[in-house]
Amino acid sequence: MGERVLARFAGPNGEIAVVEEASGARLYREGGVNQSCVLPGGEAGVAYVRLMASLLEGSASVLLLGCGGGALAGMLHRRGSCVTVVDVNPLSFELARTFFWMPAGIECIAADMSGFLRRDARTFAGIGIDVGGPDFSYEAALAPATVGGVRRALQPRGRIAVNISCETPDDAMPGRIAQRFAEARLEVWMYMESGAPGSEANAVILASNRRETAAELAAVAEAGWWLARLGG
Repeated sequence: MGERVLARFAGPNGEIAVVEEASGARLYREGGVNQSCVLPGGEAGVAYVRLMASLLEGSASVLLLGCGGGALAGMLHRRGSCVTVVDVNPLSFELARTFFWMPAGIECIAADMSGFLRRDARTFAGIGIDVGGPDFSYEAALAPATVGGVRRALQPRGRIAVNISCETPDDAMPGRIAQRFAEARLEVWMYMESGAPGSEANAVILASNRRETAAELAAVAEAGWWLARLGG
């Protein structure tokens, strides 16, 4: 048995489809690109989301910029965090609750990332950033002014975890974005997903407002990631 389409919607970056695989896992597909994979019950089906959850776990309050299938929000909510999710597309929240098991107790705000950061004065113990899509620009979305807004929203001893989808494992984009967080006076580390040359991979940047140790950070990653300190 193959996959089946549960729903289709018009989205800002092309058609949004919710697809269920034979295993029961569900995909959030936008413009023909898989943005999320969520296992039955709401756990993440992709390694980088599980890594971000491990890095932000234990934060009393978490701000997530980007909703996708809502797996990261749901995982942190179930582990005891008070979670606020911001996404420019309000349809994402409806899809996450209806098809991807995101709990109803999560605060959802429809706004663009930079606008929310300018208007909302709250601070958070953890911040996760997972935004993207067809023709997406990380350099534009995470401009220095926006990074500054994220930094101001971070509490003392807080952590920021940022996912960067890379065209190849040697993509220079994660390093450029990491440098912006280092310039915001944060300790910066990067996890890079191992992959064959020329293949797509994910990088997860950790920008921390406290001192971290390599041993503790390495222990939270699954097999297939390497870790490096970049600055701060």
